[in-house]
Amino acid sequence: MESQAIALPPIDEEDDDEQVDDEEEETHCDPEVIEDPDHLKNLRTGGKSVHTKSGKKMMKAVRIGSDRDEVRALRAVYVRDFEELERRHDRYVCANLANFSRDDLEGQRQWIQAVIYDQQSLLADCDKYLIFTKPQSSASVATRASSRHSSVSSAQAKILEAERKEQEARLKLQQAEDEAKRQAEEDESLRELQVRQRQIDADREQRKLKDEMELLQPTGDSS
Repeated sequence: MESQAIALPPIDEEDDDEQVDDEEEETHCDPEVIEDPDHLKNLRTGGKSVHTKSGKKMMKAVRIGSDRDEVRALRAVYVRDFEELERRHDRYVCANLANFSRDDLEGQRQWIQAVIYDQQSLLADCDKYLIFTKPQSSASVATRASSRHSSVSSAQAKILEAERKEQEARLKLQQAEDEAKRQAEEDESLRELQVRQRQIDADREQRKLKDEMELLQPTGDSS
C-alpha cells in the first residue's frame, strides 16, 4: 500500500544540501576542550543552524510524502542534532558562570526551553505522519503511545535538568559573591590591625624619646 501525504502547514523552502564551510568545521570541534566564550557561542550558533536545517529537511520529507523509513532516519538525525546543540549550550553556559548575572542565566534557560518546545512541535507532526503511513494494530498503537509518552517525559526531564543547572549556577554565583565579601571584610580587618599596630609603635617610640630627653636634662644641685 502506497504512503499518502497528509496536510501540514507549509514550511520554508531551503536547499538543505548547501552547508556553510564554518559549520562543517565546527561540527568536529569538542566544546569540552574550548575555554573561549566567544568561540563557544559561535559553536552553539552553528549547532542551532544545523539543528534548524535538519528539522526543516525532516518536515519537507513529511510534506511531500516521503517513504516512512526515510522520514524516520531524518527524525533520528534531528534528535541527534538537538543533543549536540544542547551539549554546546551547556558548555557555553558553564564557561560563562562567572560573567553571567541572574537575568543572563534566566535568559539562557528560556533560550534552550524555546528550542525544546519547537522541537516537540515538529516531532509531534512527524510522529503523526509516521502513524498515518503505518498499518494500525493494537500492538503498534500501544508501542507508539509509549514512545510518545517517553518523548514527552524526556522533554520534561530536559526542562527539569535545565532548571537544576540554573539553580546550581545561581548557587555558585552566590558562593562567589559571599567569598568576595568575606575576603573584603578580612582585608578591611587586616588594614585596621595594621593601623592600630602603627599607632602603638608610634606611641612607644614617643615615650622612649621622652624618657631619653628627661635623662639628658641637668640634675645638678643649686647652691
